[in-house]
Amino acid sequence: MKVAFFTYSSAFQNVGGGEIQLLKTKEYLEKAGVSIDLFDMWKSRIENYDVLHVFSSLPECLGLIQVAKAKKVKVVTSSVLWSDFRSHPLRSSLKWICPSFPSERRKVLNASDRILPNSEAEKMQITRFFAIPSGKIHVVHNAVDAVFADAEPSLFRAKYGPEPFILSVGRIEPRKNQLNLIRAVKKAGKHRLVLIGSPVSGHEDYYKKCLEEGANFTTFIQTVLHTDTILKSAYAACELFVLPARFETPGLAALEAALAGAKLLVTKGGSTKEYFKDHASYLDPSDVTRMAEKINEALVRPKDQALKDHVLNNYTWDRAARETIACYKEVLGRS
Repeated sequence: MKVAFFTYSSAFQNVGGGEIQLLKTKEYLEKAGVSIDLFDMWKSRIENYDVLHVFSSLPECLGLIQVAKAKKVKVVTSSVLWSDFRSHPLRSSLKWICPSFPSERRKVLNASDRILPNSEAEKMQITRFFAIPSGKIHVVHNAVDAVFADAEPSLFRAKYGPEPFILSVGRIEPRKNQLNLIRAVKKAGKHRLVLIGSPVSGHEDYYKKCLEEGANFTTFIQTVLHTDTILKSAYAACELFVLPARFETPGLAALEAALAGAKLLVTKGGSTKEYFKDHASYLDPSDVTRMAEKINEALVRPKDQALKDHVLNNYTWDRAARETIACYKEVLGRS
């Protein structure tokens, strides 16, 4: 079985969860014996592959998908899609059903032989918003590398100080909502906050506001490699990991932090509750005052080994790879 991986052109210019999902899926599929190439538009020929696996449902990917279909190559798409449709100003008139919203993205989904969302909630959005038959959608939950279970705190504390801290990891931009987190931590009391992540191009003013609001109690650390031991150590060292984004699907950083033993306070937007169930606390990303209260409540709650066990038992890359291979075989008609 030969598979080509493809995504939109600017994806790896600011690496986040979607890019890590692609790379880890590749790593674990290769361990299972699947031949994977990162599709090179200058050199690769799509007819040389059995499956084109697209990591994104952005319209930019449609051209190669259409070529693959014309050449009888099967297309599997990891949709990486979430719409905060409940806050859309046209929600009441559209009645939650909008088969052409947006039309180009629907073409990507319609052209795919199989769609692999990260959650049942994402699957429901795809069927509702784009009128895609549920039979061509198979949920493959996002996953975490088991090495995070062995994280230990000493490295981070030695480099950045032993004082207790609240941690959040992610690209700094309005959707990730770090500014409201900073304001909530300030309101919550004298807590130290650590933000690991670089500003997204075009959101420099937002980053500047974060720097100003977080002065004196926030440590800003630029994005570190996913494989860097300092990231694992930060998860293990923090008193609380907070995922304050407007929505997440569910956020690889939260899975990693949970496996490293951190307590979680995560956004209720997106598919987080499907993943973490009753093992995490949840916040309203728009309510700074209540977020501050939730932070103080979570800080006094003891760590729960059950959260770490839940993640390790349900969200590993081995499992995600097995489910992905099953989908490849299904679309290829192989047992």
